Amino acid sequence: MLIWYLARGAGIAAFASLSVATGAGAFAASRVPASLPSMERRVIVQYVHRAAALAGLLLLVAHIGFLLADSFARVGWLGALVPFASGYRPWQVSLGVVSVYLVVAVAVTGMLRSRLARSEKAVRIWRAIHLSSYLAWAMSAWHFLVSGTDSGTWWARLVLLGGIAVVGSGVLARLSARPAVGNRQAAPQRIVRPSASVGGRR
Repeated sequence: MLIWYLARGAGIAAFASLSVATGAGAFAASRVPASLPSMERRVIVQYVHRAAALAGLLLLVAHIGFLLADSFARVGWLGALVPFASGYRPWQVSLGVVSVYLVVAVAVTGMLRSRLARSEKAVRIWRAIHLSSYLAWAMSAWHFLVSGTDSGTWWARLVLLGGIAVVGSGVLARLSARPAVGNRQAAPQRIVRPSASVGGRR
């Protein structure tokens, strides 16, 4: 039973980490809080976003590895890789399988962001794939709710509600700053410098 406990714990921890990563990613696109310099805010939020995403990926690997090592789970290699092939709660597990693929796609394209930024078409593709992280998070939350054996406990519900609160706060911050973010391509305003000939003829 120890492996089963480790698999459940790693899955819950992965959801918590990915919730922080998703919320921080959404928050990074906003212009709040205004009290922090924009560069400082960007560095802090991006660090949290990337660190939480890396931790979430590692915990997902541990979660899947423990499930495969546990005979009680009856997931199997095929069930862990192919949707609806699991012997244990096939459609509930499939939510987790698809969400893992989406998370991996987001992580890989995130690491290649600097290279993709060289092409406008590649940037649009990157943005579309990165936005799928919200779908991946939603599927992982539903997987947590309907597949986890601990989902009915008060502390698991607290983790789930906490993840929803973190992601929801980030999304609200991003939506509230959408006009400012969408105005990035606006032409810079002309800077009017004071006349150097103070007191001279105009």
